[in-house]
Amino acid sequence: MNIKIKLFLFTLTVIFSANVVAQEKMRSYSVDKELTPREHNIDMKHMRLEVEFEPQIGLVKGKVTHFFQPIQSQVDSIFLDAPGITIKEANLNGKAVTFKMNPQGITIYPKQPLKWGTNDSLTLVYEAYPRKGIYFIGWNDPNNLSRKQIWTQGQGIDNRHWIPCYDESNDKLTTEIIVNFNARYKVLSNGIKLGEKDNGNGNKTWHYKMSNPHATYLIMLGIGEYAIKQKQSESGVPMNFWYYPEWEDRFEHAYKYSEQMMDFFEKEIGIPYPWESYSQIPVQDFMYGAMENTTATLFGDFSFVDSRSYLDKNYVGTNAHELAHQWFGDMITARTSSHLWLQESFATHYNMMFERVVFGQDHFDWKRRNSENSALAASKKDKLPIAHSEAGTSRWYPKGAVVLEMLKYVTSRESFNKSIKHYLEKHAYKNVDSNDLLIAFHETLGLSLDWFWDQWIYKGGEPNYSVSFREIKLAAGEAFSEFDITQIHETNDKTGLFKMPFVFEVHYLDGSKDSQRIWIEKQQHTIRIGNPKNKKVAFALFDPNNQVIKQVSFQKTTEMLKIQALKAPFMLDRYDAVVALRKISVDQKIDLYNQIFKTEKFHAVKSEIISQIINADDKTSTGLIIAALKDRDAEVRQSVIQNTTKLPLVLLKDYEQLLMDSSYDIQALALEKLCEQFVDKKAGYLKLTEGSFGTRGLNVKVKWLEISAPLNKKHLDELVSLTSNSYEFITRSNAMAALKRLNHFDSVLMENLFEASFSPNRKLSGAALECLKHFCNQSVCKNMVAVYIEQNKWEDHRKDIANGILN
Repeated sequence: MNIKIKLFLFTLTVIFSANVVAQEKMRSYSVDKELTPREHNIDMKHMRLEVEFEPQIGLVKGKVTHFFQPIQSQVDSIFLDAPGITIKEANLNGKAVTFKMNPQGITIYPKQPLKWGTNDSLTLVYEAYPRKGIYFIGWNDPNNLSRKQIWTQGQGIDNRHWIPCYDESNDKLTTEIIVNFNARYKVLSNGIKLGEKDNGNGNKTWHYKMSNPHATYLIMLGIGEYAIKQKQSESGVPMNFWYYPEWEDRFEHAYKYSEQMMDFFEKEIGIPYPWESYSQIPVQDFMYGAMENTTATLFGDFSFVDSRSYLDKNYVGTNAHELAHQWFGDMITARTSSHLWLQESFATHYNMMFERVVFGQDHFDWKRRNSENSALAASKKDKLPIAHSEAGTSRWYPKGAVVLEMLKYVTSRESFNKSIKHYLEKHAYKNVDSNDLLIAFHETLGLSLDWFWDQWIYKGGEPNYSVSFREIKLAAGEAFSEFDITQIHETNDKTGLFKMPFVFEVHYLDGSKDSQRIWIEKQQHTIRIGNPKNKKVAFALFDPNNQVIKQVSFQKTTEMLKIQALKAPFMLDRYDAVVALRKISVDQKIDLYNQIFKTEKFHAVKSEIISQIINADDKTSTGLIIAALKDRDAEVRQSVIQNTTKLPLVLLKDYEQLLMDSSYDIQALALEKLCEQFVDKKAGYLKLTEGSFGTRGLNVKVKWLEISAPLNKKHLDELVSLTSNSYEFITRSNAMAALKRLNHFDSVLMENLFEASFSPNRKLSGAALECLKHFCNQSVCKNMVAVYIEQNKWEDHRKDIANGILN
């Protein structure tokens, strides 16, 4: 073979190889630094913690023993997370051992390397003044009005601040906790209470123990003055409900449906409750809604509602969410935060399912719609997938919950449930990742759902469809309808074309319909639906009841929208039609809206109608407004007062009835708007509402004081006092906002704001810092703040916060 032929063949080979590479399909995903689990060289089996506290100074004194096995052939050092903890003594297998501390924790150095096949123990005696993980509430209230509590919040990796431990979710262990504390209080922790012993010195010792492994972030303590009611689920699970003795009248509304939730989940999930008992405990100043600690959910006492605040914001959804976590998060736990959706999306999905049981299908569908809107809003910022450590709450919670409902839509509820049962049984008390769930579906159903995982879980974004509809009648008398569907979203390596089944419906004036379910996966589809009897079309629907997360533009005639708003079977389709009617004048739709109001049962549709007509200068809408003010649903009544910009005199007496509304939120808003518009009646309105407080942040009382304060120094001082640490954080934040609106600043308020700005509760500290910065825009206030900072000798972290106020 000569040189030219060789060169020619080599060139062809290179060109052919390049074309193969160019045509090869690539799978691209967002980089996630948390995808790989943290390395560790020992397997923790059991933790025994003995602990006591000096709450006035925030001191933890503990002795922790870790029982473990080496999982590497030789272990010559062991690292435990222990930031800010002082180790007094360390013993390995009962003998003193060398250790070194660094800002992140402790490293233990065995005299001889530990080896496979041994069972070892490490005991540490320690002290800590933690600023995270465990919280001492009310012990430094100078007025002695606040509740006195100790409670923990370990998620994500905060228990390491008060317990030296391997604090990651990828190593699960059993735990036992022994607490020595003042006998006046009660103590709750994970697992079964093995004992409660009176020590005869004013203290008691409580002993709790877990029998199955869980992650360290789920370790909990709740200490305070409580009463306890014990109940039982249908299957016999003991359920312990902790509450403040003086709030017994709130018990039934706060814990409503709790036993029913347990019964529902055991049947729907198909796996019995995975622990021996279940407790719930409310605490003051909790920074989140609730926390699903294993066997013992801890929640903010702002959710401990009475019959009136139940109408504004109840605990039912959160209660169900945390209970679902006992399976999804506690029994099986995401190996890394990249798969956190396996916990939060599932808990949100199942709490939505239970809410459907007690509140109805429309409520469930409305939750789905709000979840969809949240997901679409998140995608305006970035296109991160659900399975990502930085996906954010909008994707981990609502989007993931609806994606699971969509998976059920694709596979069927029965198939979904069977797969989930297999998934839980296979991985009970272990770690999981997103692929484990995919494999469980394949093993159970034989389906390869990689495409679903790829577009909804491993990649980000949502589809955007442009839809059009037309009626076609041929000369031969044949009639049919056509839908044109185009995927118009931007496609790239992170978001491609979507594949999903969609229902297309044509509804006719005689009340009948034609329907087809079609898989849409190409960029453009045309769907034809026959109309052999040549019926008159009333309206057309693409994806009735909004089964798929998406954006969609679908232009329809006004007449179609009117019929859809009145007669579509699903609430979401009626709601969408009413929203689309915003563009036409009130006089063109008021008769329709009056008709809808008589038959519509769900608040979202009624509230949307009210928002469109409430401020229109149209006397024909008066009757509709009166009907809304008297509606049984508090959300409809609230939509009236919220959307009203100017209260009409002709309806003044109707609006004044809201001052005695059963909803605290409506009462507070009505008081504000009535006093603002009818100043001459303010004194009468204040007198009428003087005894009302509200339960969530004393919202009615704070609003009452804000309105009254300019006329009464005593009431102004009371409002300032509500910003102190004698009160829980929502009341304090509400009072701060009121004083900011009043533009009132004094030395007492300043001290309260600084104390709040150092709080670990970011909602409280954020409100306080915002208030301080607002007043620092005024020179007199700024000088007061500067002098106060100069006079105080705080710890470094507090100095940094204080100095940031002036910068």
